[in-house]
Amino acid sequence: MTVLSKRHIFWQKCLMAGSSLVIIIAVFVSILQHFVLTLPHLPKNTPMVDGIVVTTGGQDRLAAGLDLLSQNKAPYLLLSGVGEGITKQMIKSSLALTPDRAAQLECCVALEFQAKDTKGNALATKKWADDNQLSVILLVTADYHMPRARLEFAAQMPRRTIVAYPINAADLDGKSWYSDWHVMRLYIREFLKYSLRRLTLLIQPS
Repeated sequence: MTVLSKRHIFWQKCLMAGSSLVIIIAVFVSILQHFVLTLPHLPKNTPMVDGIVVTTGGQDRLAAGLDLLSQNKAPYLLLSGVGEGITKQMIKSSLALTPDRAAQLECCVALEFQAKDTKGNALATKKWADDNQLSVILLVTADYHMPRARLEFAAQMPRRTIVAYPINAADLDGKSWYSDWHVMRLYIREFLKYSLRRLTLLIQPS
């Protein structure tokens, strides 16, 4: 085989590998785009439930949970994944709660400190729901986190009804996610976590 033939074969292989890579990237981006554009939205009518659980990660989530509590959508609220040392007094100060909301926080909100991830949130919620005999749970978390959170909560509590209440962060624009590297990285990371967890739940023994 001549040197020219070897070079021709080499460049053919490079072209095939490059084409395959472009196709793989295009498919991944398309799937990611579908994931972002189909993230859940707030329900038009929030139903009455037995309890509300808020996963930590932003003040908007807790503020939304307290709003729902004040609307009598549920009698109890669990804030799961609170950092060690955080107190209700600190939460009152950071959210600048009114006296009515502060009283509501004291009487009807439970702080949970053990959960370190989404599975931990689900396990903590399961125990809380068991202890309080709750059947229908309203889950408050970020919209990008909701698919994985619902997946995990349903896996840990298959006999309970999980109602989604997704919060859209003001600084995240899902329609132009590809134009901001920080937003893109957030969505990619969450999509990969969701996909991996979904695959794990599919293949693990029931």
